[in-house]
Amino acid sequence: MSDGPSPKGAFVPKPPSAPAREHSGRRPGAAGRVLLALTSGPQADGWSDALRRDGFDVVYAEHGEAALRRLLAGDIDVLLSGAQLPDLHGLSLLLRVRAIDPDVSVILVSTRNDLDNAVEAMERGALRYLTRAVSDAEMLTLVNEGARIRRNARRRYHSMTVIRSVGPTGRSFGDVSSLAEAFDLALRGVYLAFQPIVSCTDRRPVAFEALMRCIEPQLPSPPALLEAAEKLGRLEDLGRRIRSLAAEAIATLPPSARLFVNVHPQDLNDPDLYDPSAPLTRHAHRVTFEVTERARLDDEKAAQVQLRQLRALGYHIAIDDLGAGYAGLASVAALHPEVVKLDMSLVRGVDRNPISARIIRALTAVCSEMGICLVAEGVETVAEREALLGLGCDLLQGYLFARPTPAFVHPPMEFYPPVAVRPKAGAAEG
Repeated sequence: MSDGPSPKGAFVPKPPSAPAREHSGRRPGAAGRVLLALTSGPQADGWSDALRRDGFDVVYAEHGEAALRRLLAGDIDVLLSGAQLPDLHGLSLLLRVRAIDPDVSVILVSTRNDLDNAVEAMERGALRYLTRAVSDAEMLTLVNEGARIRRNARRRYHSMTVIRSVGPTGRSFGDVSSLAEAFDLALRGVYLAFQPIVSCTDRRPVAFEALMRCIEPQLPSPPALLEAAEKLGRLEDLGRRIRSLAAEAIATLPPSARLFVNVHPQDLNDPDLYDPSAPLTRHAHRVTFEVTERARLDDEKAAQVQLRQLRALGYHIAIDDLGAGYAGLASVAALHPEVVKLDMSLVRGVDRNPISARIIRALTAVCSEMGICLVAEGVETVAEREALLGLGCDLLQGYLFARPTPAFVHPPMEFYPPVAVRPKAGAAEG
């Protein structure tokens, strides 16, 4: 709430239709808590109402310093802030937010089409840099994504002895031994689902991403299984299981396609990854390792050596989530991947967001100049597909073409553009 008189132009929200009061803690069942630091206007009021209707707690800060003080109190999942606050520029605010809480999701809203600031904001860890043209629905999608990232970060900080992953059965693991038992069962129930990465120019899949799935109801989702592996110190066991399944799957992989296999940054320390006799190494020339989990590599220089070793075996390297604030252009320059994958938060609604479009066009051009393939993830609509093609993206992945399935599915021709159009840049295969 306010810490003094309102500066001129500050966002003072209209009274909500329901009785408003500040909660001392998180409202039971709330989707998350959003801190709004926006200048006044109909859209700011509308966003506040839309967030409340979507189940979020909403708190307010009238200027940048007030927002920072509110963050110090904790319990904020997403900061939705103006990029030009009366007392603090958005990029300066972002740096100070990261010093207070490195895991809170930050969405900056600008009234200008300032591409340079947008790129710099993502490099400094912003989830997204928006214009006022964004709809309520898209804003809610991004805030929900930010809240999800925040929840995942909180789970990673739980102690080794207590994990609060509750599956559909309602079971909660209160000690390491019960979690280890569930993990062993889950490890036996792991399987892979495959989603195609298509070339719109060639009108065919050029690769498939292998996605972890599990039939064990106690740890039914990939985040739950990864969290358990981290808590138990068994990421190595999980990584080896995934790579073994991937090696088996290559027997039925279409001859002209590559297989993208996700690796946790800690997998790079596993000697099995570099073993010439390991099952997957024998197929390295057809495999692209995708560094995932929105995690920074702990030691970039060591990672450079490790990735060179993998390339010497025949593997290609992809960096995931470019544009999400976790995988930035600096890591691309340092690690020289063969492929980068645009985060779906940039792709979603690109046909309606001019800032996203400009960023994607710039990233596509940079990747083309560096000889790096660019894949746009999360394509769900024909309008997004057409916008991405116009921006120079050829390699696309998402529900528009196919959902992940246990088989290698070729999307029907009706999901490709009616006439194959060669993009301006970035069409090489990974």
